[in-house]
Parts: sequence; C-alpha cells; structure tokens
Amino acid sequence: MEINAKLIVLAVLLSPFAHAQSQPTAGSGDPLIAIKAPDGDVPKLAPPGGPGRRHGRPEFGREDRGRQQGPGRNSRDGGLTSLTTVSGTVGQLVGNDDFIFDGFTLNAGSGTATSVKFPPHLGVQVQKVVKAGSNVSVTGYSEKAPNGEARFRMNSLTAGKVTVYDTPPSRPTEMPDTPTLSTATGKIVDYRLDRGGRINGLVLDDKTIVSIPSHVAYQLTDLAKKGSTITVQGYPRRLRDGQVQLEKITILRASVLTINGQQYLVR
Repeated sequence: MEINAKLIVLAVLLSPFAHAQSQPTAGSGDPLIAIKAPDGDVPKLAPPGGPGRRHGRPEFGREDRGRQQGPGRNSRDGGLTSLTTVSGTVGQLVGNDDFIFDGFTLNAGSGTATSVKFPPHLGVQVQKVVKAGSNVSVTGYSEKAPNGEARFRMNSLTAGKVTVYDTPPSRPTEMPDTPTLSTATGKIVDYRLDRGGRINGLVLDDKTIVSIPSHVAYQLTDLAKKGSTITVQGYPRRLRDGQVQLEKITILRASVLTINGQQYLVR
C-alpha cells in the first residue's frame, strides 16, 4: 500500500512537466492556429504563443504603433496646414457675441474684404498695432466657420516693424475672485442672435445683455416678448487676460429670471 501511495504522489508531481512537454493536438485546450505556407498550399500549425490572434486586448506591434502615431497625424491639429500671406488695409474691427475683440476685415484692393480671426486673448496685442486704415500683412490659413462663413485664421500679423504671433494664453498668476451675483431690471428692447441665427440673449433698455442658453430662449418665446419688463439675477461677464471689449456693455449670465412676478431658474 505504501508503494502504491508513493507512486500516485510521484505521478501527480510529474504531471505538469509532462503536460508542458507534450505537443498540442486537435483536442487540447490550446487551439491550433493555421498560418498559410509560402507556397500557398499546405497550412502550417503555429505553436502556442506564436503569431496569430490572441484573446484579450489587442496589441500593436512596432510597425502598427508607427502608423498610428506617425508625424503629422494629430487628432487635434489635423496634420500639416499650408500658410499663406495676405496684405491690405484694415477695415472694421470685429468682436464676438460678447463684444470681445477677435477679428477685423482686411481690404486687399479688389473683391470682397477678407474676414481675419484670431484668439480673443490676443486682443490687447493686436489692438496696439491695428487701427482702421492701417496697412498690415497677415500670415495664416483659410477655414470655414460652423455656419459656413469663410474666414482667414491668423498665425502672425505684421504692422510696420511689429509682429504679433498666435501664442497660447498665459497661465493666471492669481486665483480669480469669486463671482458676485448682480441684479438688473429693465424692458426687453431686442434679442441677441448667435451666428446660427438662434436667440442666445436679451437686450434691455439700459443696454445690458442677458446671456441665456438657446434652449431657454425657446421656452421664453411667449413670456419674454419685446416691451415686457424682466428682472435678472446673474453673474457679470469678466474679461480675461489679454481680452479687449470693443463696447463697454454689461453682460449678465442669467441665473434666475423674474417675469410677471414668477421666478424661473435658468439651467
């Protein structure tokens, strides 16, 4: 009995080594992977762990990684972009929906004026060198706005001996102050439209602009008609570093609206 027990224990201990040295068969747990032979006739069997499809998360080889992350293939910038230079006379200074200076028209002498755009944080720098009627050269590329409008995106601007480059905004050196809730009451004299023609603001008789989301403006169609009085609680739009407002207008981002004695939370 002792001899039989020792033989059983020995067989159990040796079984993993025997399994590791055994060749895979059609009935084994490791599937056989067929690889086409060079002559195209008889498939060869790839050993376990060799090339072929594996279970789990797919991995890229070195060649695949090179194709995925090669130069000029960046999802953010879309690769290489050709730059061109246009020269002409500055026409009208242009601002965004909040009257923040972010562009101007450029008259090249013939045809339609070119709409030049730049990031709003460059407003202070551009305003120092650009005036209506001044001659400038702008290097950049043509693009289309979401509404289909053609425009020229500035990469650099030269006026006389001064050149302004499209540099990223600087990091704030101090923490911004906690916004203060403000209240304004007035009559609605007009609506502000976004570039897609949708209402995104209310213009009061004291020139205060109440900024509201488009889906909220749709709900206010019958409540906030022109001539009606409205009370707004909201947070003033503050200029960030480098920005310039073309017109000194108060812009409130609405939080609570009071119309005909009824309060509405803006979300």
